[in-house]
Amino acid sequence: MKVRILCTLVLVGAAMTLGACETSKSSNPLAPTVAGPIPGVNITAPSVMNPAAGTKIAVDKQPITLTVNNATTNGIRPLSYLFEVATDANFTNKVFTRDSVTPGDGQTSIKLPDPLATGRTYYWHARAQDGANTGSFTAAINFDVFTPIVIGAPGLVSPAPNATTDSLHPTFVVSPAPRSGPVGSITYLIEVADSATFANKIAVWTVAEGSSTSNTSLTIPQDLQYSTVYYWHVRASDPTTTGPFSGTYAFATLDQPVVTPPPGGGGGGGACAGSDQMNLGSAHVYNSPPDIASWAVTGCIQQLTMSSSAGLSFQFSTYNSWPDYTPPGWDGPLEYTVWAVVNQGGTWNTSGFIQMWRGRPSTGAPILAEFARNWAYDSRWGPMAGYQPQAGEQMGFFLSAGNARGVTTVTSLRERTNVVVVALPGGDNGNFTFSLARTLRLRR
Repeated sequence: MKVRILCTLVLVGAAMTLGACETSKSSNPLAPTVAGPIPGVNITAPSVMNPAAGTKIAVDKQPITLTVNNATTNGIRPLSYLFEVATDANFTNKVFTRDSVTPGDGQTSIKLPDPLATGRTYYWHARAQDGANTGSFTAAINFDVFTPIVIGAPGLVSPAPNATTDSLHPTFVVSPAPRSGPVGSITYLIEVADSATFANKIAVWTVAEGSSTSNTSLTIPQDLQYSTVYYWHVRASDPTTTGPFSGTYAFATLDQPVVTPPPGGGGGGGACAGSDQMNLGSAHVYNSPPDIASWAVTGCIQQLTMSSSAGLSFQFSTYNSWPDYTPPGWDGPLEYTVWAVVNQGGTWNTSGFIQMWRGRPSTGAPILAEFARNWAYDSRWGPMAGYQPQAGEQMGFFLSAGNARGVTTVTSLRERTNVVVVALPGGDNGNFTFSLARTLRLRR
């Protein structure tokens, strides 16, 4: 650096002495102490590279690196950079500042020394300077640091691998999916297909998670096919993130009940001849005519509706055509009796439980909720007394003409409908329709 020194000589008596001296700054523009700003020098603002505006940075991807494309200058002094990060766009609350950053080749970067706190928005900007002149800051660039949501695969509980269901609409049970981060409400997607590739999906259902610490279950709202192998898997998601599918389990549905005509020629005539969906002749009869299996099948059940408030109601081909019968001591006639056929430990038990007269629309007593209280409530019904069926359990129903409750001998009106077998729906609400082809559907 060139420095010019100016001194004053003072004459004192006969001698000349050195007086006061002063220095002045050099006019060299590269000198560190050059007076600034230097007129005519223009420094452009650098352009932002990373992170760009609106970038979301996972908390585990830190510390972050700030990068700009280099600024330009028409001066001859070398540039350096100032980087700042703040929690507000006005940079009142700065969390990082770094000055005198040496420029890189075309781009300049600085890596923050520490991670930023998660769950908030930050702003950053940068400018170039040469010690005498200062360029403009870039615009304030916002970015977010967040904790990512991670959702794992749920576990499959039931149907277990290679299990055989006891119902055509089994209950699927999954264990909670592992998760981390700010996870929202979890929903499980259950897919059922006819092959492990899931190329042909039979059905897809969703069910909200009941608890993050206990299993979630869904009793499917439609019947599957008898004697069929199915495949199922599940995945979990929240409103923003979807996890991977679980492994795949195969299961089989129960075999179709064997339909055997009852002994003694029962069911040999009428609209539903031979269409009993279980062997009524093998059932043990309580509190009703023991020879019910041999009665002529003259009616066909077309629809069975279950209601938690109204109980059971039937549509059948002989509705309002069977003659009325007035039991002794009654002041009015009956038209028919509703029978239930219960499978207990592999043994079918049956009885005529509910007496129906014209104009009575339904039994008024649901099966699941009130079978033990309003249907089989004492010893007259043998092993069925106090029995409480479960959702998904197979149960048979049929109707007989006149009164069949509390009597063992009937010499007239010996007619009945076919027997239908259904899987009891959860909540006592379901609608079953039947055809002569012995097909049935459950609709909700």
